[in-house]
Amino acid sequence: MGLANRLSSAAALLLVLGGGLQATPQALGPVAASVQWSPLDNALKTAKAQKKGVFVMVYADWCGYCHKMEATTFRDPQIIAKLNSGFIPSKLNGESPRSMVIEKGSITESQWAQQQGVQGFPSLIVLDSKGRTVAIYPGYLTTPQTARFLSDLEEFLQAGGIDKLGNFFDWAEKKT
Repeated sequence: MGLANRLSSAAALLLVLGGGLQATPQALGPVAASVQWSPLDNALKTAKAQKKGVFVMVYADWCGYCHKMEATTFRDPQIIAKLNSGFIPSKLNGESPRSMVIEKGSITESQWAQQQGVQGFPSLIVLDSKGRTVAIYPGYLTTPQTARFLSDLEEFLQAGGIDKLGNFFDWAEKKT
Protein backbone atom coordinates (compact mmCIF):
# COMPACT_ATOMS: atom_id res chain seq x y z
CA MET A 1 0.00 0.00 0.00
CA GLY A 2 1.55 3.28 -1.12
CA LEU A 3 1.73 6.48 0.92
CA ALA A 4 -1.11 8.12 -1.03
CA ASN A 5 -3.41 5.16 -0.39
CA ARG A 6 -2.53 5.10 3.32
CA LEU A 7 -3.23 8.85 3.64
CA SER A 8 -6.50 8.47 1.77
CA SER A 9 -7.53 5.54 3.98
CA ALA A 10 -6.57 7.48 7.12
CA ALA A 11 -8.62 10.48 5.98
CA ALA A 12 -11.63 8.27 5.23
CA LEU A 13 -11.32 6.63 8.67
CA LEU A 14 -11.22 10.05 10.36
CA LEU A 15 -14.37 11.12 8.52
CA VAL A 16 -16.18 7.93 9.50
CA LEU A 17 -15.06 8.03 13.14
CA GLY A 18 -15.43 11.76 13.50
CA GLY A 19 -18.78 11.90 11.75
CA GLY A 20 -17.51 14.60 9.37
CA LEU A 21 -16.47 16.95 12.17
CA GLN A 22 -16.46 20.59 11.28
CA ALA A 23 -14.42 23.29 12.95
CA THR A 24 -16.45 25.42 15.32
CA PRO A 25 -15.34 28.84 16.59
CA GLN A 26 -14.63 27.20 19.98
CA ALA A 27 -12.49 24.53 18.30
CA LEU A 28 -10.44 27.20 16.57
CA GLY A 29 -9.50 28.85 19.86
CA PRO A 30 -10.73 31.86 21.82
CA VAL A 31 -12.43 34.61 19.89
CA ALA A 32 -10.64 37.93 20.29
CA ALA A 33 -12.64 40.50 22.21
CA SER A 34 -13.67 43.65 20.42
CA VAL A 35 -15.20 46.99 21.28
CA GLN A 36 -18.99 46.64 21.38
CA TRP A 37 -19.83 49.71 19.27
CA SER A 38 -23.45 50.89 19.12
CA PRO A 39 -25.17 53.57 17.06
CA LEU A 40 -25.32 56.80 19.07
CA ASP A 41 -29.09 56.85 19.48
CA ASN A 42 -29.03 53.35 21.00
CA ALA A 43 -25.94 54.12 23.09
CA LEU A 44 -27.63 57.15 24.68
CA LYS A 45 -30.65 55.07 25.73
CA THR A 46 -28.41 52.33 27.18
CA ALA A 47 -26.21 54.88 28.98
CA LYS A 48 -29.22 56.49 30.62
CA ALA A 49 -30.54 53.10 31.81
CA GLN A 50 -27.11 51.90 33.03
CA LYS A 51 -25.94 55.31 34.31
CA LYS A 52 -22.74 55.14 32.26
CA GLY A 53 -20.92 57.59 30.05
CA VAL A 54 -20.93 57.29 26.27
CA PHE A 55 -17.61 57.20 24.40
CA VAL A 56 -18.19 58.35 20.80
CA MET A 57 -15.61 57.85 18.10
CA VAL A 58 -16.50 60.25 15.28
CA TYR A 59 -14.90 59.09 12.05
CA ALA A 60 -15.00 59.46 8.28
CA ASP A 61 -14.66 56.59 5.82
CA TRP A 62 -11.65 58.19 4.12
CA CYS A 63 -9.82 59.06 7.38
CA GLY A 64 -6.44 57.35 7.66
CA TYR A 65 -5.97 58.10 11.37
CA CYS A 66 -9.47 56.73 12.08
CA HIS A 67 -8.45 53.45 10.42
CA LYS A 68 -5.17 53.50 12.34
CA MET A 69 -7.00 53.86 15.68
CA GLU A 70 -9.31 51.00 14.66
CA ALA A 71 -6.33 48.79 13.80
CA THR A 72 -4.23 49.61 16.88
CA THR A 73 -5.80 51.48 19.80
CA PHE A 74 -9.25 49.87 19.58
CA ARG A 75 -7.74 46.38 19.27
CA ASP A 76 -5.76 46.65 22.49
CA PRO A 77 -7.21 44.34 25.18
CA GLN A 78 -6.87 47.01 27.91
CA ILE A 79 -8.72 49.61 25.81
CA ILE A 80 -11.40 47.11 24.80
CA ALA A 81 -11.98 46.19 28.44
CA LYS A 82 -12.12 49.84 29.59
CA LEU A 83 -14.53 50.85 26.83
CA ASN A 84 -16.85 47.85 27.18
CA SER A 85 -17.02 47.93 30.98
CA GLY A 86 -16.81 51.63 31.84
CA PHE A 87 -18.67 53.23 28.93
CA ILE A 88 -21.22 52.61 26.24
CA PRO A 89 -19.02 52.79 23.11
CA SER A 90 -20.48 54.38 20.00
CA LYS A 91 -19.17 55.05 16.51
CA LEU A 92 -20.60 57.83 14.41
CA ASN A 93 -19.76 58.72 10.83
CA GLY A 94 -19.35 62.49 10.93
CA GLU A 95 -20.28 62.75 7.25
CA SER A 96 -23.28 60.43 7.26
CA PRO A 97 -26.84 61.43 6.40
CA ARG A 98 -28.10 58.58 8.65
CA SER A 99 -30.99 59.90 10.69
CA MET A 100 -31.19 59.35 14.45
CA VAL A 101 -33.85 60.20 16.99
CA ILE A 102 -32.29 61.81 20.04
CA GLU A 103 -34.50 63.28 22.76
CA LYS A 104 -37.61 63.16 20.57
CA GLY A 105 -35.89 65.04 17.74
CA SER A 106 -34.49 63.78 14.47
CA ILE A 107 -30.94 64.64 13.49
CA THR A 108 -28.39 63.19 11.09
CA GLU A 109 -25.02 61.88 12.23
CA SER A 110 -23.25 64.70 10.36
CA GLN A 111 -25.50 67.34 11.95
CA TRP A 112 -24.80 65.92 15.42
CA ALA A 113 -21.04 66.02 14.75
CA GLN A 114 -21.34 69.65 13.59
CA GLN A 115 -23.31 70.58 16.71
CA GLN A 116 -20.49 69.11 18.80
CA GLY A 117 -17.99 71.29 16.96
CA VAL A 118 -16.21 68.45 15.15
CA GLN A 119 -13.83 69.97 12.60
CA GLY A 120 -11.67 66.95 11.83
CA PHE A 121 -11.42 63.20 12.17
CA PRO A 122 -11.09 61.28 14.31
CA SER A 123 -12.77 63.15 17.14
CA LEU A 124 -13.38 61.47 20.47
CA ILE A 125 -16.40 62.72 22.38
CA VAL A 126 -17.51 61.62 25.81
CA LEU A 127 -21.03 62.22 27.06
CA ASP A 128 -22.37 61.62 30.55
CA SER A 129 -25.38 59.37 31.18
CA LYS A 130 -27.67 62.39 30.65
CA GLY A 131 -26.22 62.98 27.17
CA ARG A 132 -24.27 66.10 28.13
CA THR A 133 -20.86 66.63 26.56
CA VAL A 134 -18.06 65.97 29.06
CA ALA A 135 -15.03 66.06 26.76
CA ILE A 136 -14.12 66.45 23.11
CA TYR A 137 -10.69 65.38 21.94
CA PRO A 138 -9.92 66.21 18.31
CA GLY A 139 -7.42 63.86 16.72
CA TYR A 140 -5.60 60.59 16.97
CA LEU A 141 -4.58 59.11 20.32
CA THR A 142 -2.09 56.30 20.82
CA THR A 143 -3.02 53.33 22.97
CA PRO A 144 -1.27 54.66 26.12
CA GLN A 145 -2.83 58.11 25.61
CA THR A 146 -6.27 56.57 25.19
CA ALA A 147 -5.82 54.42 28.31
CA ARG A 148 -4.97 57.52 30.37
CA PHE A 149 -7.84 59.51 28.84
CA LEU A 150 -10.33 56.72 29.63
CA SER A 151 -9.04 56.26 33.19
CA ASP A 152 -9.34 59.99 33.88
CA LEU A 153 -12.82 60.09 32.36
CA GLU A 154 -13.99 57.11 34.43
CA GLU A 155 -12.65 58.73 37.60
CA PHE A 156 -14.29 62.05 36.71
CA LEU A 157 -17.69 60.50 35.96
CA GLN A 158 -17.64 58.28 39.07
CA ALA A 159 -16.75 61.27 41.27
CA GLY A 160 -19.85 63.18 40.14
CA GLY A 161 -18.92 64.46 36.70
CA ILE A 162 -20.04 67.87 35.50
CA ASP A 163 -22.54 68.36 38.36
CA LYS A 164 -19.92 68.09 41.11
CA LEU A 165 -16.58 68.73 39.41
CA GLY A 166 -17.37 71.15 36.58
CA ASN A 167 -15.23 71.08 33.45
CA PHE A 168 -13.39 67.81 32.80
CA PHE A 169 -10.23 69.37 31.36
CA ASP A 170 -9.94 71.88 34.24
CA TRP A 171 -10.37 69.01 36.71
CA ALA A 172 -7.79 66.85 34.89
CA GLU A 173 -5.27 69.70 34.83
CA LYS A 174 -5.60 70.27 38.59
CA LYS A 175 -5.32 66.53 39.18
CA THR A 176 -1.84 66.26 37.65
